[in-house]
Amino acid sequence: MDNALYQVKMNCPVCGVEFRTTRVKTSRSIVESRDADFCLHYKFENPMLYEAVVCPMCGYSSIYNSFSSIDEKDVNRIFEGIGRKWKQRDLGGRRTLDDALDAYKLVLICSQLRRDKRPGTFAQICLRLAWINRYKEDRAEEKRFLQYALEHYREAYQHERLMDKSDEIAVIYLIGELNRRLGHYNDAIKWFSQVVSHEARHNKPIIEKMAREQWSAARQQAEEDRKNG
Repeated sequence: MDNALYQVKMNCPVCGVEFRTTRVKTSRSIVESRDADFCLHYKFENPMLYEAVVCPMCGYSSIYNSFSSIDEKDVNRIFEGIGRKWKQRDLGGRRTLDDALDAYKLVLICSQLRRDKRPGTFAQICLRLAWINRYKEDRAEEKRFLQYALEHYREAYQHERLMDKSDEIAVIYLIGELNRRLGHYNDAIKWFSQVVSHEARHNKPIIEKMAREQWSAARQQAEEDRKNG
């Protein structure tokens, strides 16, 4: 195991097996840059590639911090939906970008099998799948998952009860930025405008600053689109 990585023991709440999954040492998680949709680029190891935990025995998958949090009825749903068809595969070692894509797609499938289907959860997973495809420089797949993320974030904003106004303003900003990245510049301008006029904007000065910058970028891109016909 690379000295930037270490392994932790996990117990699968679906099949009961004990297995190991890999984590990245904090000292090696050095952020080099950040994209406007919060995608982080790391100097050394990228911890996001290891956040999706996959049981090698039954295929149950979830984000690391919530891996053990599963309702008893969902256990049966996961086992019937994926466990019976699963061919044992260990994604617990060093991961390639393709390994990470497979792991997050399994998390998405398991999330869809649960009774409590929250669009915000789907949005977060789809956004991470978009980022991994960005790392791979696969523009088509990145765009596909950005679109899925946008749809689920819009649904979450409309129907989910957000914790507070600070959470709300971050979601509004992200919907704006995803629209901008997908070429929906006029929609992006509308969402960014909501951020800069939001009552909680002073609680999130960095997001307010980013919204103003991206609002200006979206206006310029919309103008270029009009000129190009």
